[in-house]
This record gives sequence, structure tokens and C-alpha cells, in this order.
Amino acid sequence: MKNMIRPIIIILVMTLLVTCTTRSPNATALPKHQFLRSAQQQAAYEIDTLLNHAPTDMGWWGVKVQYATTGEVFYERNAAKMFMPASNEKMYTTAAALCLLGPQYRYATDFVTNGNIDKNGVIDGDLIIKGSGDPSWSWRFYDKNYDSVMVNFIDSLKLQGVSQINGDIIGDDNIFDDQSLGYGWSWDDETYYYGAQISGLSYSENYIDYILTPDSVTLGNPVIIEPHPQTTYMNLRNNLVTVSSDTSTKWTYDRERGTNNAWFEGDYRRERGESESTITIHNPTLFTAHVLKERLEEAGISVLGSPMDVDDLPDSLNYAETNKIFTYYSHPMSDIIAKVNRPSQNFIAEMLQKTLGVEFGEEGSSREGRKIQMMFYDSLGMNTENLKLRDGSGLSRHNLVSPNTTVSLLELMWAHPYRTYYIESLPLSGLTGTVRRRMIGTDAEQNVRAKTGTIGYVSSLSGYTWTQSGEPIMFSIMANHFTIPTYKVRGIQDQIANILSEME
Repeated sequence: MKNMIRPIIIILVMTLLVTCTTRSPNATALPKHQFLRSAQQQAAYEIDTLLNHAPTDMGWWGVKVQYATTGEVFYERNAAKMFMPASNEKMYTTAAALCLLGPQYRYATDFVTNGNIDKNGVIDGDLIIKGSGDPSWSWRFYDKNYDSVMVNFIDSLKLQGVSQINGDIIGDDNIFDDQSLGYGWSWDDETYYYGAQISGLSYSENYIDYILTPDSVTLGNPVIIEPHPQTTYMNLRNNLVTVSSDTSTKWTYDRERGTNNAWFEGDYRRERGESESTITIHNPTLFTAHVLKERLEEAGISVLGSPMDVDDLPDSLNYAETNKIFTYYSHPMSDIIAKVNRPSQNFIAEMLQKTLGVEFGEEGSSREGRKIQMMFYDSLGMNTENLKLRDGSGLSRHNLVSPNTTVSLLELMWAHPYRTYYIESLPLSGLTGTVRRRMIGTDAEQNVRAKTGTIGYVSSLSGYTWTQSGEPIMFSIMANHFTIPTYKVRGIQDQIANILSEME
């Protein structure tokens, strides 16, 4: 009996297999999409897989991805946790400045005198620059020409017939407080351009570019060091010498704290060719007055007095007793925020934050500016409960934000009438700013408008991208406390941006 049952079972199984694999013409096929992930699910799966295998075990990732038009969130990881944002902080500062001050806002700086201009063009008194907090007196706004803004000042004076100034050149920075560095900034950043001092009267972003050129003929000779702008303001010691390519080299530069004594020293290989280094200056107000005096004299307008900081005067200035010569207006705010976000410029961001304090608060301080920012975010319904802002640029390690909050900011700006100004101020992948060399050759190239952020053990990328069908997506990607090289973290961020850009 058993011998007969076994062949029967085999025949039945084979019959069932044939039946199951042969579709009846009257059968209803199951839709293919029931066996596939949606575009959002696939993107989330790929992001999860990427981060699960990322070589950042000692660090933290925070990510949030959300459709801009519907508000649908389709990926989150540690989105409510707090992270140091680094220069993602600038997104908050520029959003508040744009929305509160408006895209056409311009700084107005008055040039006045406490004397009079006689018929021969002689100012029998001082030339006073009443600082407005304008951050735009630099090559960045004038086609990379360091002297253009000073030439504009001199041309305005000449239009008034000025040929000589019998008094001093006085710089007044009192529109801002005297706190020249951001909250929690590291002391060893002070020499470098990204840690430049903040002042109500500033020129060339308060640093000097130095072009280094090795001696092409004689080894052992000093390297040629040329300042831009051309000025004698810095007391520079040059102990940097030209050496051959087979020499072990080490060279450094620095500035003594609280002074304008700086130096270059060490061995510089001839084969290195020309390079550039920057050193910040001390006392931006005096620096501005000093360079203006130099440029005036070069233009044939003699100045009998000296450059002065208003704080060094024995008495305060009484502007009711002065005569205005001219007013100089800055570039519009729409241009200024682009010069913050695209190159990630710290100095301008800090100036904007203090400007908010001047225009809407009680004083031109970072503290007052932050207070205005928080009131602005709160007024538009953003959850600010865990938002901790301590400066305007993100250089401070005391700033804390979450991916949730940053996407909330992006959402706020997406719905704002000034959306276009804001989005266009952000770097464009593969083309402009701090992402100009990133995502090249992928679907994300020239498709991502995002702000970067980098300080030690911190890397962020937040902004907007668009799917293949043109659907806008907002995202925030933050990494803290990683110990691998930063470029590897950026590579993971770029892959996430590309996953989003590849979506249908």
C-alpha cells in the first residue's frame, strides 16, 4: 500500500506546481507595485543602508527629509537630537536678516565733518566716518578689487571739491558694542580670516591677504610678501626664506594677540610658487581710518592729521554740530546674504546679527540680535524650544540645533514671500560656493541648493533639492563627533543628496 501512495503524492504535487505556474486566461494579476517599494521607501532604505554602514561608529548622524509642498516626512534619524551645526547656523542668521530687513535694505554710512569746506576745498576740521555696521566694504562686493570702495569714497569727496583735510580721519564704530569676537570662539582662531574681529566700522573684512612669491633666482633670499590691500597698518616681520625642492620645509605665520605685530617664518620651497595667506587685523575702526588716509594721500588729497578711533578721543562726538559731506550706501541685503551663504563668510554673518539688534532691539550686540532672531522664528510658528544660538556664523561650539528645527526653518522660508532670494543665496552643487566641487557627475549636480557647515568633528549639509519630476525636497544632514577625515563624511552627505535627486 505504501508503495502505491508515494507515486500518487508525487503526481499530485507536480499537478499543483503546473497549476500554480500556469496563469489562467481568466485570472486577475496582482499589481506589480505591491511587490516594490515606493520611491520614498526606496530612498529611505538606501539612506538607512548607507548610514548603517558608514565608518562613523564613534559619531552621531542626524537626518530629516521632507517634501516641501506636502510636508510629508519620509526619512528621519535622530531628528530631534541636538547637534553643533557649524556654518548651518548662517541659514538662521540670513533668514532673519532677509525677512526682517528686506531684500532691498541698504546700510547708509555718513561721512561728516566738524568743520567746514572752504572755497579752496579745504576741510578745516576732521573727516568723520559714522559707521553703520556695513559689512560690504571688501573685494567680495567689488569684482575682487580691494581698493574699489575706497576709490568710491574719494570720488565722493572730490565731487564736493575736497582737496585737503586739516584735521584727523576719525572712525566711529559705536553703532555696535565693543565685543569684537563671537561667544565661545577659540583664541587660536583669532589670526585667521574666519575669526576676524567684528566692528561697527570695518574694511576688507578686517583681514589682510598676503601674496607669497619665492625668489626665483637666489636660494636663501626672503620670500616676497605683498599685502592686499596695500597698507602699512600691519607691523609684519618677514623671516620666510626661499629654499630648494629637496629641503625639508616648515613655515608658519601668526599675529600677537591684541596687537598688529605679525610674522611669517620658516622655509618656503621655490617650486611651490605663488600662494596666499591671510592675517586678521586688530582694531578694525583704526584700520579703516588708516587705509582711507593712505588712499586719500595717494589720490592727491593731503591729510594733516592722523587716523583715529573715536574711543580714543577725549570727548564724545556731537553729530548735531557736524556737517554731512555725503552718504555711502551698501549693496542690497539680497546680495549681502548671498555673500554670506555661498562662501560661508563668518564676519558678514556676525555683522548681520548685530544689525538686527540695532534695527529692532535695544543695542547693536550679538545678544540682542539673537533675541530678535528668536522672536522672529517664534512669530512664524517655528518650534524654538530647543534652539540654542550663541553667535551668527556657527564658529562657536556652543550653538545647538536639531535636524527638526533646521527643516522647520527651511519650511518657513519655502512658504515666505522672499523664498527666491533665500534659496538663490545658497550654494549650488557643482557650480558655486562651498559645494562647487561636490556632487559633480551625479544627478545631484546643479540640483542641490544647500548650506554646508564645518568645524572640528562637525559637518552639516542642509537645504533643498528636486526629484526627477521636479518635486522639491527639504533636508538636513548633520554629523557630530566623528573621527574619520571630514571629506569622507561629506562624501556620505553627497550620496544622500544624490539619492534624493534620483527619486522619480
